[in-house]
Amino acid sequence: MPLLAAKAAFALVVLLVGGCGAGGWIGRLLPDTFHPWERAVFALLGGLAILSWILFLVGQFSFTPLTIEIILGLAALLGIREILGWRKVHPSAIRPGRKVARTAVWIVVCVLGVTAVGGLAEITGDWNDDAVAYHLLGPKVWLREGAIRPVLDNSHTAFPQIAETLYGALLAIGGSRAPNFSSVLTLALLLAVCAAAGCRLGLDSGESWWMAALLATMPAVFAGSHECFVDGLYAAFVIAALRLAYDAHRWNEWAMLGLFCGFAMGTKYTGLIALPILIFCAIALRAGGGKTDWSNLAGKAGVAIGAGIVVAAPYYLRNWIVLGCPIYPPPPGYALVCSPKFMSAEVIANFQAYIRRRGAGLGRGLPAFLLLPYNLTYHTSNFHGAGGIGLCPLALGPMGVAAMRKNPLSRMTMLLSLLLTAAWFVTQQESRFLIPVYAIAAIYAVIGWRYARQSGRVWSRVMAATLVAVSAGYGAFMIGKASFPEVRAVFSPSYAASRRAHELPYLESFEYLNREPSVRRVLLLDGSVTPYYFDKPYLKPVGQWGERTLPGAPDAEQALAEVRALQATHVLDVVSTVAPFQVKEGAPGLRLVFEAPGQRVYLVE
Repeated sequence: MPLLAAKAAFALVVLLVGGCGAGGWIGRLLPDTFHPWERAVFALLGGLAILSWILFLVGQFSFTPLTIEIILGLAALLGIREILGWRKVHPSAIRPGRKVARTAVWIVVCVLGVTAVGGLAEITGDWNDDAVAYHLLGPKVWLREGAIRPVLDNSHTAFPQIAETLYGALLAIGGSRAPNFSSVLTLALLLAVCAAAGCRLGLDSGESWWMAALLATMPAVFAGSHECFVDGLYAAFVIAALRLAYDAHRWNEWAMLGLFCGFAMGTKYTGLIALPILIFCAIALRAGGGKTDWSNLAGKAGVAIGAGIVVAAPYYLRNWIVLGCPIYPPPPGYALVCSPKFMSAEVIANFQAYIRRRGAGLGRGLPAFLLLPYNLTYHTSNFHGAGGIGLCPLALGPMGVAAMRKNPLSRMTMLLSLLLTAAWFVTQQESRFLIPVYAIAAIYAVIGWRYARQSGRVWSRVMAATLVAVSAGYGAFMIGKASFPEVRAVFSPSYAASRRAHELPYLESFEYLNREPSVRRVLLLDGSVTPYYFDKPYLKPVGQWGERTLPGAPDAEQALAEVRALQATHVLDVVSTVAPFQVKEGAPGLRLVFEAPGQRVYLVE
């Protein structure tokens, strides 16, 4: 474990320094209202995205450890120069201004510590674990094949890949623990950009730390920001674009706004919805009064949209060229613009029906929408990827909104929150998809807390402080409870082995196939088997969502009949929730060489 941890830490440091090098120019183009520490944070966040973007473009032709090391090495050299030049960063701008904020600092530090330590544990799980199913499957296969291509047996590996490309780089230089360990950086950047937005709305340094503490202890936020989930990184890009929208006036500043919108689109498909909402709100902020230069404003908005499209275009064009559709798996109405490959119309319809069922939440009508604040607080189990957001947004947030109702920036922020929530409500109600709104809710909760403190009534101050303590305490407890297995696995080898055996399906077969030198290519007959655990090339004729991956689109039975033509040396057959054993006893040309409960490995003779 010490060696694995050291490799993961080294890889993250290299990536961090490289991000500083790739994004140094971003910090110099931000509006004048940005503090030096904000410039450093935005340069790092944007630099990581730029670095990933470069790796993705080069990776279409070469994604090998050597290529990655060269790109990261050059970026790190630039990063060292940038870091040495950040002498104007004023620590006092982010140092707690009030003694009471030290508690908030310790809360943030503890959550980040748990994230870092837990991130060193091995990720385990079956096909229901997104990290195993596709977030890490894609990077592992790319490194093995030397190029970034969608993994055809899991269409989700075609999602926009800013985060996954970084995971591939971390895998190459830091080993299997590095991607999950990087969650500590993702979460820290999310908290930092939210603090920047909060300070612009009027929070002082102590209040910004409390905002970060409330946000860090929201289980729903934590759920989307660790174990290789990309929602925390996506939210960081959206909030960064919001911070830029407050003060973008010059053309280059609007371009920076579009740049971070493009990063959001390059991380999740939901960024396609966030872009027009962010641009609309930025225009609305500047459209007051009768002196608006609409042609100038339209031109700047066009620059922002163009910058976002340029950044995001490679991910969608690659899908269109390789998979036949820019958004893959295809959304409703896809037949009007594209003809997807590898997924039949029936499979696409089944997938879309699954998404509608999964994203139903607690209904679609107006009453359900109006009840969202209550339901997101008290009925989080109805929203996948949830875990709660604490009491403060519901209890203190409205007071913060009322206190800031005359502030133009606040009105724009409230409009953005409303539109993002409405878009989320009518599409897919997955709690972690709403992290940008949770971040804004945390800002207003702290503003409401300030309003209660300044009211002069003792009971208001006591009640508000109690709400903050309960929210942060409950969230910290739930995060600690959920993270305990990972943290324990880091310090207890015996528990780690037990956890691996319990949570890693078909472990015995994976271990046999990975260590057996005669294995050159494995045919997987069951669509539910998670190939992430393979270190050898494999064929999977029917993917997790019903994708058909081989020429002629054979099913598993047909592929088994053609196993020699497919040049597979071994066949893995399992009993799963999808199907029983599929190889019939005495099947010609196959010899059973390994067997364990519910799993069999055959040698192709």
